Amino acid sequence: MGWRLELVIEGGFCLVGGGVMEGFKVDGFAVFTKVLEAHEIERLRRECDGLAEREGKVCVRRVAEKSELVMGLAHAEKMRQFLPADYLLVRSILFDKTADSNWPVLWHQDLTIMVRERVALAGYGPWSQKAGAEHVQPPVEVLQQMLTLRVHLDPTPAENGALRVIQGSHRLGKLDPGEVAGHVGRGDEVVCACDAGDVLMMSPLLLHASARSSEVGRRRVLHFEYAHRDALDEALEWA
Repeated sequence: MGWRLELVIEGGFCLVGGGVMEGFKVDGFAVFTKVLEAHEIERLRRECDGLAEREGKVCVRRVAEKSELVMGLAHAEKMRQFLPADYLLVRSILFDKTADSNWPVLWHQDLTIMVRERVALAGYGPWSQKAGAEHVQPPVEVLQQMLTLRVHLDPTPAENGALRVIQGSHRLGKLDPGEVAGHVGRGDEVVCACDAGDVLMMSPLLLHASARSSEVGRRRVLHFEYAHRDALDEALEWA
């Protein structure tokens, strides 16, 4: 599925194709085609390749903090047009799947957020550390006030690790592993095949997975998470 950009501003949201946001509320995801132009894609590829090489990693965390170009994209109107005006960038990751690093991702929800420091609060936990930053699972109400934009820098068909999602599963709240297994294989799985320059918008509560690439090519994706500025408990700060 996918919609071309026909922009109408209403109530803080940018409605693409007149009603796509209503469909997003039901489905939990939407694909927007040809958001980036060829020269922008090529420049971002070079930048991301340099970052991945310097870090020696296929998953570069806090990537926007390490690149003015990536930070600029995260805040650009091309991204902001999909978001309410009062949403902030709260996490950024570069995923770089290659022939040598061709990993599968099992069905899951994105349940952790990155914060500045650990604070004992009811409803927040368990805690963990990733790349030196504090991460925690917040109450579901926080996750319901977040959106993810995945910017594709390479063609990502089903054969090259395209994201698979369970349509509407974001409306089920936080699921434990047993509940996740119960919702997989019921026939409502959608493959979000994307081309270079496409953007996938999704709820972090949406069940999603990706298989190993069977026709292995590069699959570089910039993953940006945004949240309502008042979503977090006042005792915590976004990192």
